[in-house]
Amino acid sequence: MSRRVLSVALSCLLSAAALFSQAAPAGVVLQSASARLNTTDAAVGTTIFDGDRMETQEKGALSLRSGQVQLTLSEQTTVWMNHENSILTPTLQRGTVTFRAENGTGVEIRADDVRVRPNSPVLTVGQVTLEECYVIVTARTQDLEVTAGKENKIIEEGKTYRVARKGVCGAAVNHAPLAVGQSRFFLLPLAVAVPIIVWITTHSTESPDHP
Repeated sequence: MSRRVLSVALSCLLSAAALFSQAAPAGVVLQSASARLNTTDAAVGTTIFDGDRMETQEKGALSLRSGQVQLTLSEQTTVWMNHENSILTPTLQRGTVTFRAENGTGVEIRADDVRVRPNSPVLTVGQVTLEECYVIVTARTQDLEVTAGKENKIIEEGKTYRVARKGVCGAAVNHAPLAVGQSRFFLLPLAVAVPIIVWITTHSTESPDHP
């Protein structure tokens, strides 16, 4: 009988722990214009949780902070919020997201099978855009480490690369279909890099005590 009671108690504790984990805040909205949090307007100061969908409309923008990381969504961008092992791992579904990691840790942007994260434990700013055939990655401040499938590459500060999306656009624009073993990374001239979003520095001094 005591074993049954202990089993029920442990089950309740595990369920409670799971619910608490799901309810852990993932961030807070800093600025918002024509932006949505799930199905409602994304008001400044609103708490964001894992699993929430952040979406901006035409001419919209949204900025949020999660610990030492700040994200800025440009217009017509959709991002799904998530954490893994205390690391912010938002998934970019469309559009452009810029991240600012104060200490160069704690964030990994995901787009298809492409993963973008800081390469050094110092202030790092990077930008990721999801296009029909490519993921565009720009290292604004410091280098970025980018993984595409099994391929890994360090993108140097100030450079922009197109990363071919796996299984999308068999004959990508300006490139023949990728041969077996061919790199998915293509260096872009600086002139065509996606411009950085002003909001990324607006709250750079915001207190790190925010979620």
